[in-house]
Amino acid sequence: MERLDRLFSEEDNDDGLWDGNSHEHRAKLFDTFRLIGDNANAPCNRINSQGYNECQDDIQATSAMAEDIRDTIIDYQMAQQQAIYDLNCRLIDAADLSVLNSCRRARGAGYQHGDRKGCLRGTREAVLNEIESWARDFKKPPVFWLNGLAGTGKSTIAQTVSEQVFCDGLLGASFFCSRDFEDHSDLRLIFPTLAFQLAHKYPTIRSVLVPLLRSNPDIVYESLVNQMRELIVKPLKSADVWTIIVIDALDECKDEEPQSAILSVLGRFVERIPKVKFFITGRPEPRIKDGFRLPLLVDLTDVFVLHDVQPSLINSDIRLFLKHELSEVARRRRVEAWPRDDHINVLCDRAGGLFVYAVATVKFVDTSTCLPERQLDVIVNFPEYTVHEGRTRFNPKTTLDSLYTSILKAAFSKEDLKVDLKIRSTIGAVVLLVNPLPPPAIAELIGLDVREVTQFLTLIQSLLAFDEDSNQPVKPFHKSFPDFITDPSRCTDARFWISPKSQHLELAMNCLRVMNGELKQNLLSLPDYALNSEVEDLETRIDDHISDALRYACRSWHSHLTETVGDVADVVCRLRVFLEEKFLEWLEVVSVLGAVRGAIVGLERVVGWLQEVSGNVELLDTARDYSHFVRMFFEPISVSATHIYHSALELSPLSSIVRKQYYCQRHNSLPRVIVGTTRSWERGIAIPSKNRCLSYAWSLCGQFIATQDFEAVEIRDSLGFGLLSTLRLTKHTLDKRTSLLAYSTNGRFIASLSDTSLVIWDIQTGGVAKETDCGAAENRSLLWSLDGSTIGIVGRKAQRIGAYIVHAFDVASGATHSPGTLESRSKPHLWTHGTSFRVMTVKWHNLGWTIDIFEVGPILTKIESFYIELWKYPEIESFSQTTYRIFCSRYRHSAIVDIRDSRYLLEEEGGYHMSHCFSSDGSFFAATTMRSVCIWTYTADGYARWREFPILRLTGDLQFSPTSSSLLGRTNGIARLWRLDGLPTDAHRESDGQLVIPSRGGCVAASHKGDSAITIINLLSQIPPCVVDTGVAIEKLVLTGNILLALCSKTITAWRLTGEGMVDSVPPGGRAGCGNSIWTIPVLPDWLKVYVQGQTAAIQNGGKDIHTYHTETGAVVELIQPNSRRQKRYWDDGSLGNMVRLLQYGWDNPSKGCGPFSRNALQGGWLKDLEGNRLLWLPAEWRKPWLIASRSYDSTVVWLEYHENYGHVRVILIKF
Repeated sequence: MERLDRLFSEEDNDDGLWDGNSHEHRAKLFDTFRLIGDNANAPCNRINSQGYNECQDDIQATSAMAEDIRDTIIDYQMAQQQAIYDLNCRLIDAADLSVLNSCRRARGAGYQHGDRKGCLRGTREAVLNEIESWARDFKKPPVFWLNGLAGTGKSTIAQTVSEQVFCDGLLGASFFCSRDFEDHSDLRLIFPTLAFQLAHKYPTIRSVLVPLLRSNPDIVYESLVNQMRELIVKPLKSADVWTIIVIDALDECKDEEPQSAILSVLGRFVERIPKVKFFITGRPEPRIKDGFRLPLLVDLTDVFVLHDVQPSLINSDIRLFLKHELSEVARRRRVEAWPRDDHINVLCDRAGGLFVYAVATVKFVDTSTCLPERQLDVIVNFPEYTVHEGRTRFNPKTTLDSLYTSILKAAFSKEDLKVDLKIRSTIGAVVLLVNPLPPPAIAELIGLDVREVTQFLTLIQSLLAFDEDSNQPVKPFHKSFPDFITDPSRCTDARFWISPKSQHLELAMNCLRVMNGELKQNLLSLPDYALNSEVEDLETRIDDHISDALRYACRSWHSHLTETVGDVADVVCRLRVFLEEKFLEWLEVVSVLGAVRGAIVGLERVVGWLQEVSGNVELLDTARDYSHFVRMFFEPISVSATHIYHSALELSPLSSIVRKQYYCQRHNSLPRVIVGTTRSWERGIAIPSKNRCLSYAWSLCGQFIATQDFEAVEIRDSLGFGLLSTLRLTKHTLDKRTSLLAYSTNGRFIASLSDTSLVIWDIQTGGVAKETDCGAAENRSLLWSLDGSTIGIVGRKAQRIGAYIVHAFDVASGATHSPGTLESRSKPHLWTHGTSFRVMTVKWHNLGWTIDIFEVGPILTKIESFYIELWKYPEIESFSQTTYRIFCSRYRHSAIVDIRDSRYLLEEEGGYHMSHCFSSDGSFFAATTMRSVCIWTYTADGYARWREFPILRLTGDLQFSPTSSSLLGRTNGIARLWRLDGLPTDAHRESDGQLVIPSRGGCVAASHKGDSAITIINLLSQIPPCVVDTGVAIEKLVLTGNILLALCSKTITAWRLTGEGMVDSVPPGGRAGCGNSIWTIPVLPDWLKVYVQGQTAAIQNGGKDIHTYHTETGAVVELIQPNSRRQKRYWDDGSLGNMVRLLQYGWDNPSKGCGPFSRNALQGGWLKDLEGNRLLWLPAEWRKPWLIASRSYDSTVVWLEYHENYGHVRVILIKF
């Protein structure tokens, strides 16, 4: 009564918290309190006890009254806390709210979402009392694990606990994991979602989180350790609040680690926030049990095991639940003297301690279209099963299978093949959809009438979370139902068994049908050049034009397709139509839905599926090409649906299938790149990175790539390059000369090595596991042992040429052992062997090489030695430990030799190889020149050249993937990946070509496409272009003044041009050849650099000699030796400055005409006009600090020029 008086007195003190609707609800609550107060004297004088006259005596009346008071108080507290929460939300600044809403999170994962219900009053009292005692006593351990088997009611208890602590004002955030929703089972969305809720509840937390998200929005993609530290720990410590966080069904999150990653991170940080408690539920799966047994967490956790509660208590709760719920059914349905006690006894016995059995039974009995008595008789009279699922220690005959079978047979008692097929399609969609859909969307997706689908779902609504009067997504009531109906050993009735393979095939066919029928270009009528984020009513357009079924099909068609097997001819035919007619329109939808990363992964899975099940090579090539397209242009596609056509399609390689298929759909009014686009995908795919990439490494499984810069190590999947984790550097500083990465063999750890220190990260948690000083040395090799216990390091000793030291670092103890020093002419090669390492050294001896192999143990033990006469090759560059083959080189010469029998497997001339490596099995060899990456494959006759990829300039070592299907390299600080499958062979490869303009202004330009033809054009007139045929493939053009130089592999040829851009004595539109040239001279085939200054052309070859020629006569001027001062002057005074002056002198002179571009037209990777429209997205390699935008006199042409290494200038011509 004192509590009631206190509440009444507070009635006028908190009006500011309530809006109109809430105030009305509050008034009703107080009316209830007053009614209870009026009846409070009933047990004493029995005068006004009509409100409780159904009770048999005063004790029951008092008990019922107390329960009503308790429920009303809880209801009031719930409304009060909700009002406080709503008020906090209304007070959030619009800018702050925008930042929070842009945070990547799982929507609808909190306890207030969905149709979850709490425990029935009077049930689960023992466990709830213990949890309440733990929650109120902050001296008790900060973590509580509710451990229970499937169906024991963990989620129901979690819902009740969430409601209770919310009423007390202690609930900070909650996350209910569920495999029914893709984002609810994503481990990396738990902490961002919890942080989002905490920011809405506590203004002090919001004041910390919002600035963090503004400065580092990618924190939601970083490692779990960084997420926990930055999003949870720091804000909570700053806010200094007492709060409880609830995480339900942790076992339903996708986590492949042996110990739960969330629990590993929690153990590291939970003691830093002593005012915060974590309530966690989950099945006792090995990774969950092992996670709670971690040393950092085991003493900080209270554990309650639901399935260890006395059977009598559980059965009593189930009996109470059944009596209450079935009595309520009887009252609503006006059934008298029902249910009988024997009914309750049978149901309790069959439930066997599983609350899910009891709940499903009540739902089935309460089916609106059937009599509840008959429904109950179906359950009670159905024979018991003895199948494994659902059996408990209380009753070995208990099974959920019998319940599910009886419900299905009662719902569909008549056998009809056509109807049964529709039933299976409907149920199959519910249990196998990646994300649940409402009935109308299910009907549209599977091609049935919505009334039929609703009828089928209504008949089995006891097995589903389904309300026939609402448009909410339909999902299985409990995860045990999908397990049952997709297992033929448990669902023995063929009418109902869902074959996952067949059902996935049907769903894939339906997804493709929906997309092929509904997709069209610019479905949302988006304005040209707009980013998705700039369209204010984008969500409204999505809702109006993209149905739920189409939205699902666009997100998930590939998930169903790649699960199909058997006869796939029909679905392949439908897939062909989709790829040839609807692919770009599909990309538009996934762009506005923010699902481009998923599309990349899906396309890669489709490529793998086509390789396995379809012999259609043409379709496979198409899928590969489209996959390259999305990966290469991920950035513009993900931020703008319109730039799929404006930028991505325009910049796609000329020989690509996607360009040939869809370029005709591009409007003529859009900007066109006349010169500068590549001819094929062979330039490799740039791996996204904020900073300059220093090193990279493959995981042993080949599924992940780690890249490192000066700030962090980023872990990405190797298919779509999605960022999985960011490992932030702490004390570890990197030397610019040396940075090495290595994955452990189990993929759990990654090591980073600089010249001074070694850091080992736990990838699962993102934390630093070990950090040690490894001494001052120029480290050359880093490798894990096969058992992961040791890390091997080879470093070059300071101030001693050819001396190397070997270190063995014990991961467990942190001790470093140095077994000895090695002498080697070239870098020793280190590899794993068993639990230890082996290392190969090279010494020059008697016009040959002595190759020694040592076992790394307590000391270095020589185990093998080979001598090979290789006097022509003074450098051994690479070694294959599996095949004992070496790659050796000398100026303009290279070879691969098998050291066991001295057999030459490759010998070539003319190469200058800068970086090189063998594949893990020795079947491939890769090496780079200044202009390309070359790959050789092993045949019976040795190594044969197989592929060649053009590159700008490689600055990092090459690395094959463990499966030899991909190759990693680095160009100008950008990590690139070349996929070795699905690319055109060397015979079909087309060169990228080149466009050049004169070095001192003018309107003439020359271009070539890698063949023997040169096209000379006048940019400002209508004069037909002149074509020069050299007869051999052209590698580089130089245009200086009126002299055009063409460099081929062995010659350089010069032509004199007229002022109009024609070759002397050749009419406009005519063809010229070498006979029209003014001179031709031979050059070495391994030339590296070329530039022209004035009337002097300089060419440097692989030996670093510089030959200079007079451009008018071709006469040799002089030969400049390597490393001379005169040579340095040539490159320091190169063409970059001239090119900058050229643009300033001619193309941007306002007196020549004012075009649509300003000098700052290049912003954030986009080419903009004066109105700020993003006309064209630019690839990363085009965005150099010295990038310059220019325009022609008539404002129709733009040049984008940048200086490449060694004075190279590239020109891109764009017409508007």
